[in-house]
Amino acid sequence: MTDRPDEDASAAEIARWMEEDFGEALAEGMKQGLEDDEDDEDGEDDEEGD
Repeated sequence: MTDRPDEDASAAEIARWMEEDFGEALAEGMKQGLEDDEDDEDGEDDEEGD
């Protein structure tokens, strides 16, 4: 992840950092979600199997 801007950073620098950080977090969450879906398809962590 991108380092947080310094305290004296401009609003534009902070906004750019927020966009980059959000994008990285979103991509990470999507990757994790896909991995979880693959695990479910493989029968792992099957909570519905009675």
